[in-house]
Amino acid sequence: MNSETAKNLDLPYDRLQWSGEEYILENLIEEVNGVEQAGLLFPNEVMFWIGYTFRYWHFLNGDASKEIYKQADAQMMTNCYWGFHTLDVAMAISDLKEICRQKQANL
Repeated sequence: MNSETAKNLDLPYDRLQWSGEEYILENLIEEVNGVEQAGLLFPNEVMFWIGYTFRYWHFLNGDASKEIYKQADAQMMTNCYWGFHTLDVAMAISDLKEICRQKQANL
């Protein structure tokens, strides 16, 4: 979410947005000089929900991918998946933002 590829996907229009996922991943891999497995593997359903929710969040609020990821990283999204994936996406985003606010208030 911190890459130029993610930043470009946040633009109102970028031709990359209409590319297939394989091409987008190739661009990302080239940008970061290869991607190594970081350890955690996430189920496809969870990854699909996380990706869909991040994009919806961006279009709903105009937040940059980088800012969204600061609020809800992959681990938080995975932890929330079972309770949130059946919610309306806007409601899930609202709840995720509230969790983030509560965490910051407790710091």
